[in-house]
Amino acid sequence: MATTSIDDRPKLARPVRSLLGALRRRIRGYVWLEGLSCGVAWLGVAFWASLAVDWFFEPPVAVRGVMLAVAVLGLAWMLLRLIGRRAFVRLSDGSMATLLERHFGQFDDGLLTAVLLTDRSPAPGECNPQMLAHTCRQAARQIDGVKLRQVFNPVPLRQSLMAAVLFAVTIASLAHQSPDVLDTWTRRNLRFYDEPWPRKTSLAVEGFGEDGVAKVARGADLEVIAKADTSKELVPQVVQVRYQTEGGARGRAAMNRLGTAVPGRDPFQEYSYTFQGVLAPIRFDVVGGDDRVSDLRIEVVESPTLTDVSLDCRFPAYMERPPRTLPTTPVTPVPFGTHVTLCCRANKELVRVQIDTTLDGESLPPELLAPGALHDERRSFRYAREFLDRDTTLLFTLSDTDGITGRDPVRLSLVPVADEPPQLAARLVGIGPQITAEARLPVAGTATDDYGIDKACFAYTVDDQPPAEHPIDVPESCPTELELDAVMPVGDLKLTPGQKLLLSVEAADRYDLGEGPNVGASQRWLLDIVTAEELRVALEKRELVLRQRFERIIQEVTETRDLLLRVEFGASDKEKAADGPPAEEKAEDGAEPGDRPETEPGDRPEDEPAPSSPEQQATVRTLRIQRAMQNGRKNAHETQGVAEAFDDIRRQFVNNQIDTEELNARLQQGIADPLHHVVDTMFPELQRRLQRLQESAADAQLGPRQRDRAWQQTEEIRLQMQKVLERMLELEDFNEALELLRAIIELQNELDEQTKQRQKQKLRDLLED
Repeated sequence: MATTSIDDRPKLARPVRSLLGALRRRIRGYVWLEGLSCGVAWLGVAFWASLAVDWFFEPPVAVRGVMLAVAVLGLAWMLLRLIGRRAFVRLSDGSMATLLERHFGQFDDGLLTAVLLTDRSPAPGECNPQMLAHTCRQAARQIDGVKLRQVFNPVPLRQSLMAAVLFAVTIASLAHQSPDVLDTWTRRNLRFYDEPWPRKTSLAVEGFGEDGVAKVARGADLEVIAKADTSKELVPQVVQVRYQTEGGARGRAAMNRLGTAVPGRDPFQEYSYTFQGVLAPIRFDVVGGDDRVSDLRIEVVESPTLTDVSLDCRFPAYMERPPRTLPTTPVTPVPFGTHVTLCCRANKELVRVQIDTTLDGESLPPELLAPGALHDERRSFRYAREFLDRDTTLLFTLSDTDGITGRDPVRLSLVPVADEPPQLAARLVGIGPQITAEARLPVAGTATDDYGIDKACFAYTVDDQPPAEHPIDVPESCPTELELDAVMPVGDLKLTPGQKLLLSVEAADRYDLGEGPNVGASQRWLLDIVTAEELRVALEKRELVLRQRFERIIQEVTETRDLLLRVEFGASDKEKAADGPPAEEKAEDGAEPGDRPETEPGDRPEDEPAPSSPEQQATVRTLRIQRAMQNGRKNAHETQGVAEAFDDIRRQFVNNQIDTEELNARLQQGIADPLHHVVDTMFPELQRRLQRLQESAADAQLGPRQRDRAWQQTEEIRLQMQKVLERMLELEDFNEALELLRAIIELQNELDEQTKQRQKQKLRDLLED
C-alpha cells in the first residue's frame, strides 16, 4: 500500500478551525465573566451583611476582623472554584468538536472524526485518505448553520451578572446618596477604627464600666438608667431592655420614661428599669430609636459584711481581771467602764468603712476609717471605744472593691452592765421577833459579789436614833463569796424594854468608778426589846401551840396504823389475823402485836361496803397502801417541822441568855433529839416496809407478813412520839409551876408596894397633925 506524506494528508478547513477556536475563546470568556460576576455579587452580599451587623450591633474590632476574613476567604474560594479551576484548563480541538457534535446533530460524528484523525498521523491502514478528505470537506460544509451561542446556558451567567450589577448599583447609590455611611463602614471594617456610627438617636447607660459590666450584690435590686441625647434628631418614646439570663431564658421589657425632657433645656431624656432580686448573671441590650447599647452584663457578687467581730476588753482596775477577747452578739453586754477595741474581719476586700455611732439615742457624726486602718489584704480593721459608760450602737457601712455598698449596715450594740451591789442571803439564827436587852444576835448565810466583798457589817437603828454599824470581819483577799457567821451583842447598846431595834446585814464591794462602792443589804428584822420574863412567856405560848400540833400528828399516825389493819388479803388472812401475828414479831419496846386496838384486819366501819370481787379487793388494798405511804411522808415532814421549832426555841433561850441547864436538857434531849431520830430513822424505815408491802400486794402469802411489819413500825413510831409528848407535858407542868411562882412573886411585890404606900400615907397624916 502506498504511504501518504504529511503534506499529502487531508486537513481541516480554515473555517472549521476558526469555529473551534471561537468556541474555545467563548468558553473561557464565559468562565471569567461568570466567576467575576459571582465574586462581585459575593462582595456585595458581604458588604451589605457587614454593614447591617455593624450598623445594628457595632461589634468590637475582633468581630469585624472575623467578618472581613470571612468575606476575603469566601471570595478567594469562589474565584478559585469558578475561575481558577476552569479558566486555565486545556481545551483541545477534540473536546470542542465533541461539544459541537452534542449540540448540533448534522455533523453525525463527522466533525469529531475529522478533528481526531487530522490532529495526528493515522497508522497505515487505519483510514482511507480519500474518505478522510471527504469527511473534512463535509464537516466544512456543515458549519454554516452552527451558532455558538446555542452551546451555552445563559441563565447562570445572567443571574450572576444581574446580582453583580444589582449589588454594584446599590453600593454606588449608597456611595452617592450617603457617602458618610460608606466612609464610616470603610473606616470601621477595613481600617478597624472604633468610631461609632452616626445615628438619629444617641443612647447611653449609666453605671457600667468600659467593659460593659455592672456588679450587684446577690439578691439586691439593680436600677438601670438610660439617657437619650435630646440634641439628636430623634428622642425615642420607647426604650427597651432585651435580656438573657444565665439559664438561657430571654425576655424584653419597656423602660419607664422619667418625665418629659425639653430639648435645649434638658440635655437628656432618662429611662429606668429595675432588675429585682438579682441572683444570677444577666446579659442585656438597651434598644431605642436607631441606636442600641449592646452586650451589657450584670455580675452577681456577695455583699460586703463582717464575718467575724470580737471585743478586746481591758477591764476597770478594781475588777482585777486580765484583758480578754470576747465574742459578740447583736447585743453584747460589757462591764461598765471597760475599754473596748473591736476587731472586725470582712468577707471581701474593702475600700471604705463608715461608722455611725449612737450613744443613748443621740447620734454622733459618722466616722470614716483611714485607708491605712485596713489590714490583711484590706479585709480587717480595728475600732476602739474608750471607757464604755453608755449604751452604744455602732453601724458599719462597708464598701468593697467591686463597688458594692452593703444594703443594710452591720449593727452592733454594746450595753454597759453596771456593777451590781453584793447579794446577801442572811438569816437570824435562834432569834425571834422579841429579844432581851442582853441578847446575842447570830447571823448565818452568804454574801456574794462578782468582783469581791470588801466590807461587811451589821447595820442597825434603835428607835429614832441615827443609824449605826457593827463590823463583821472580812478576809483581806476580798472573796467573791463570803460565808456569814457573825454575832452582834446587844448588851453593848444599853437597851431597855420597850425599845425597838431595826437590824440588817450590809456588804460593800470594791467598785471605785462612781461616788462610792456598791452596798447590798439583807432583809431587815424589826426586834422588840422585852424583859426576860416576857420572852419566857412568849416562848412558853409557842411551846403550847407546838404541843397541840404534835398531838394532831400523833392522831394521824394512829389513823395510819389503823388503816394498815384494813389491808386484807382474803378470808384465810382474816382468820389468821384474828389469832394475832406470830410471836417473833414483837415490838422493840416489848409491846405485843396483840395489844392492838379492837379493830382487827378484815374489820371495817359499818358504813364501808365490803368488796364484792377479787378485783375490787385488790384495788381497795392498793389504794389503802398508797394512802398509808402518803400519810407517812406527810407526818414525817410535819414532825421535822416540830423538831426544828423546838431547836429554835432552845436557841432563843440560849441567845437571849435566859436558859438554864435543866431547860436545855429537857428541850434538846427530851424533845428535839428524839423527834429527829423519829424523822431520820423510823419514818424512812416505815416507807421501806410500805414499799415492800406495795410490791407484794398481790401475794396472799407474803402480803400479810409485810403488812404486819409495816403495822409494827407504825406502832413503834406512835409509841416513841407518845413518849415525847409526855416530856412535853412534863415541861408544860414545869412551866405552869414557874408561872404560878411568877404569879406569887408578882403578888408579893404588889403587897410590898401597897405596904410602902400605906406607910408613906400614915407618915404624911402624922406630919399634918
